Amino acid sequence: MTMAEAMPPTPAPGGTRRTLARELALVCFVLVLLVGTLLSLVSVWTVNRLEMHLQLIDMGMALERVRGEYLAGKDVGRQDRFFHGAPGSDTFPAWLRQTRPGFTRVEHDGRDWHVMVDDRGGVRYMLLRDYTAFEQKFARSHWVTVCSVGSSLLAAFLLGGVVTRRVVRPLVRLAEHVAKRPAMPSRTHLAQAYPANEIGRVAAAFDQTYNQLEAALQREKLFTADLSHELRTPLMVISSSCELLSDDPSLAPAHRARLVRALAASGEIHQQLAACLMLSRGSSDAASFAQAEVTAIAREQIEYWAPRAKQLGLRIEGAIDDAGTPPPLPPSFPAALLRIVMSNLLRNALQHASSGTRVVVRASATVFHVSDDGPGIAPEVASHVFMPFVRGEATGAGNLGLGLSLVHRICEHQGWRVTFDTQPGAGTQFHVDLMPG
Repeated sequence: MTMAEAMPPTPAPGGTRRTLARELALVCFVLVLLVGTLLSLVSVWTVNRLEMHLQLIDMGMALERVRGEYLAGKDVGRQDRFFHGAPGSDTFPAWLRQTRPGFTRVEHDGRDWHVMVDDRGGVRYMLLRDYTAFEQKFARSHWVTVCSVGSSLLAAFLLGGVVTRRVVRPLVRLAEHVAKRPAMPSRTHLAQAYPANEIGRVAAAFDQTYNQLEAALQREKLFTADLSHELRTPLMVISSSCELLSDDPSLAPAHRARLVRALAASGEIHQQLAACLMLSRGSSDAASFAQAEVTAIAREQIEYWAPRAKQLGLRIEGAIDDAGTPPPLPPSFPAALLRIVMSNLLRNALQHASSGTRVVVRASATVFHVSDDGPGIAPEVASHVFMPFVRGEATGAGNLGLGLSLVHRICEHQGWRVTFDTQPGAGTQFHVDLMPG
């Protein structure tokens, strides 16, 4: 598949497709609707007001002319359109007796009448005009206006949709290419497929950032692989030398114990290198690691760290739950990863429990806890304790702040859950659930 080929759009959560083109077209339609409606209302109001004003002037002049002709004794010839007499008298038709002075519109017997009323010297003068045909034409003109506005809105919506899709199409293509970018070859440049406008500049900025990150990730993977490869040879020399020396029957027991510890440390480093290599590759396959039960690793780590705890004036206590109600065959997990997680938690506890007295390891078939009665984790550190290079106040110069970060990455990689509880001055407890529900 080439870069120019479109990628199926990803539906939004809930199954509703919300595209930028659709939202822009909708915004365009709403704006046109609001503006069109406002202009129509203003136009109708303006026309009505103008008509009322013109009718007031025209009929006022007409009434003044007819009244002058009447007072001059001329025959005005408007028996059913011109009336005069006392206000409210029988001289006026019943349906006009309550009409107020001034210009008024009246509907009677299906006809539309414009009425002008003027009172002078106790006499009311009234002039009528039949505007039925005019009002019908005016109503038709209103409907023509409404239909014109509706047609304009529809045309604006369609045109807005076409223009919006044309404008947004490069951005949609860029979004599709960005989603496909991880599957493309290294150092691919998306900006080559776009013109040198804002979209092209965005694509170029994305290319630069993504390729830099890709190169940095590649360097990290190569560094981890090279480091693992280069360290394995000296580790094998150390391991084989320790094994040969331990076979010497003349070796003193104290020296033999030190060799055993050196051999164990060499094996631990080898396993840690394998774990780091696995994490750097992003592989989820831990089948190459030997499997072990949680309780066995817990006992091993308690025994391993007990001398260090004694040197620090602390003691390590174990609460290993082998009884309880375990399954017929207790589950096993990658021993190297369990060892790294538990070892780093114990190291962290020993480093930060200087004012306490003990470190406790509790373990069952699928869960283990490491707790201390030290000063606890400061609130400003607790929120990002699993971030790289985060260190507490009481740590030594040899602590880089990477242990808990490595614990969190391994747990996240294996689907384990690691949490902690801490109280200032009351210690900290880390919980690791290997089979979270």
